Amino acid sequence: MQLQGFSIIQGYTKILLEGQELDLHNDYEFTHIDYCIAARRLQLHWARSAGDWVRPSMPAALTLVCAGVHMLKIRESGEEEHVNGEKCLSSIGFMWNAMRDDMDGVASHEASEGCTDLSLIFMSDLSIKIAAVEARIIVGTGPAMAAE
Repeated sequence: MQLQGFSIIQGYTKILLEGQELDLHNDYEFTHIDYCIAARRLQLHWARSAGDWVRPSMPAALTLVCAGVHMLKIRESGEEEHVNGEKCLSSIGFMWNAMRDDMDGVASHEASEGCTDLSLIFMSDLSIKIAAVEARIIVGTGPAMAAE
């Protein structure tokens, strides 16, 4: 998967977009998923947190758009769900393609040969794994929505 216009920062929860570090764990809340089978497009939406630690200059909404999706796996939240755990990203990165059944890990912040599946894991143990041609971030000023 090629990341277009952004990168994942080494660590667990931050992306670099237009020179700005955006923390998807502390500063944003995951809101919803849209998946269009016919278009092979997945959209993951975040809204800026209302916490007083969040800079008002940060984008109000972010949407991760994955195009050319050819594999999507989702694992439900755990039984002992963390409070608001589905809203809170725990880690984002790439996982080995040969380990598609493993929904618990991230191997690298960069894609490499044989390690191109994007993995997102949330505090609730909700886990999303995606194989796609490319991914990009759309910045919004209102609710976390992306244009068709």
